[in-house]
Amino acid sequence: MAQKRRLEKILDWLQVHHEINAEDIITQFNVSRDTARRDLVKLEEEGKILRVKGGAVLASQSTALSPYRDRGMPKYKEEEIARKAAAYVREHDHIFFDTSTTVELTARLMANKEITAVTNSIDIFQILSERDGYITYLTGGKFNKFHRNFTSFHTAGEVTKYKTDVLFLGACGLGMEGLTSPDEGEAYVKKSMIQSAKKVILLADHTKFNKEFLHQVCDLSQIDLIITDQTPPKQMEQKLRSLHIELMVTEKERGR
Repeated sequence: MAQKRRLEKILDWLQVHHEINAEDIITQFNVSRDTARRDLVKLEEEGKILRVKGGAVLASQSTALSPYRDRGMPKYKEEEIARKAAAYVREHDHIFFDTSTTVELTARLMANKEITAVTNSIDIFQILSERDGYITYLTGGKFNKFHRNFTSFHTAGEVTKYKTDVLFLGACGLGMEGLTSPDEGEAYVKKSMIQSAKKVILLADHTKFNKEFLHQVCDLSQIDLIITDQTPPKQMEQKLRSLHIELMVTEKERGR
């Protein structure tokens, strides 16, 4: 593969995985370590990446790397959840994108469709606003530097101005009584998104099960579909089924 084409592929990888190192390049493109190093040097010289400890990130993302991204969840698990979520996007849909790393990855993995998007995340807004055929709205309010989003009563009020077909919702804690959040402002924004969407799709890896925080977001009955990497604990799974909530488990599909 010519270097020009390989560099394009490396940038595509970074759009999905956020970072790359020499070992990734060696494995993905079957090249030597020297070639991998030269590729990274070339991209850095062109101003397209920033070299960081352990590898490289996109130059446009270097300022967006914040603590909320450091979740400890294997990237392939998030990617599988996000790919399943992205498949629910239809042409001309109106979509809410909540703030979470998995929801952000869903936005990155969507095929090019003509949609209208609303989000309170500046990182997701940046991703979607750069795509042709997309109409993108960013809510205002109080800015949270840690999560790089807007979460406040003002934001929740703005959200009510929109009516969408689908909401991709991130999870903080998912218990038998429903979805909860440690932040009051975030909880109010999520509530408003849920009330304004026809279909609520919750993206929740298994670490969110049986976890509860102070602020209630919604009852389980307000969720239409949960996409996760592992089957929930038995009691929770039974309750989800009794409420006719659709459950999609990516690990189960990988094991087939």
